[in-house]
Amino acid sequence: MLIVLFLAACSDNSLLNENNPPNAEFSFSPEMGDTSTVFTFSASKSNDLEDANNALLFRWDFEGNYFWTDPVVDPTINYKFSMPRNYNVGLCVIDTEEWSDEARKNVIVTN
Repeated sequence: MLIVLFLAACSDNSLLNENNPPNAEFSFSPEMGDTSTVFTFSASKSNDLEDANNALLFRWDFEGNYFWTDPVVDPTINYKFSMPRNYNVGLCVIDTEEWSDEARKNVIVTN
């Protein structure tokens, strides 16, 4: 007795109209500084499968307290910290369907 199995790949059409959340990613320079340093934060490596990068919105939490800036379209922003300490800076990226993703990095600010 010979049994032949034929397996075929199927696509799941239920996923065609679903939106995927964006991917939040950012870098900053310099790597550390003091209270006179102007840090440059760039979220330009953030992306989304459905939306172009210029359609994404960016919000920042510089103090690490979940108080976010107003959303902006520019992925690059400059910021100067007023107090020396370690900051847990956050980025929130929002796509056109209002899905979001968050990334966090530590920034060291000295005297």
